[in-house]
Amino acid sequence: MNQEASLEVGMKIKRWRSFKDYKQEVFAREIGVSRIMLSRYENGRSQVSIVQLQKIAMLLDIEISVLL
Repeated sequence: MNQEASLEVGMKIKRWRSFKDYKQEVFAREIGVSRIMLSRYENGRSQVSIVQLQKIAMLLDIEISVLL
């Protein structure tokens, strides 16, 4: 995944997290990462693994394809 794709995925994660009214710190804890790592995902600075995407999609109650 290139940086542009990472940023797009990150923006979708952030949008859905906000829509579902999850605070960043709580959401990060629920998916098993630090708040800083979640911020890196959301800002496209770190790539999200498929395992993390699955956890995120499950927590948000959406299909993983919505994030990709």
